[in-house]
Amino acid sequence: MIVLRTCLAALLSLILTIDVQAQSAGSGTVLDTLFAKGQAATDPSAIRSLEAAIWEQWVMVPDMSQRAMMMRGIAEMQQQEFKTSIDTFTRLIDVAPDVPEAWNKRATVHWLMGNFTASLADICETVKREPRHFGAYSGLGMIRAEMGENARAIAAFELARKWNPHIAGIDGEINRLRALDGDGSGGADPLGCGRPST
Repeated sequence: MIVLRTCLAALLSLILTIDVQAQSAGSGTVLDTLFAKGQAATDPSAIRSLEAAIWEQWVMVPDMSQRAMMMRGIAEMQQQEFKTSIDTFTRLIDVAPDVPEAWNKRATVHWLMGNFTASLADICETVKREPRHFGAYSGLGMIRAEMGENARAIAAFELARKWNPHIAGIDGEINRLRALDGDGSGGADPLGCGRPST
């Protein structure tokens, strides 16, 4: 079994390398490839590798000084230096407002501090820039559910599942919320982000 997993991981690495090389000469992006492979994946080890690769693509911004800020903010968050981490991510957003993960990481820190309003605002900015951000949609769903906004939580969780059908426990959470609220509609703005869901 260990040998099989090692072979699968090596094969996945080779496939991704070939795809990345092909894309650098042609159409598409690395993220497009990773998302496509994630939709079709069935092997748990491959799924974990693909998810990790997507997160790595989101975090590894091309500009080295911006990447250094991203890594510093993450380290500060992990050390529970939340205010310092927010300051770092805010500086990153100021210089690189189109980097979705800067917004998402600051949203996470706000959530850890219990500031749901600020977290929601940053999540909405994240998904505006990266409409496939299943992590942001999952966070949005958790916050909306905690606020008792079950229809909006369902909408967010369904988008998370659309872009990553392998999220553990998401089907159960959607079913639980539907049992509480039926198939309630989120209206014209199902996520509460000031725009229709994608």
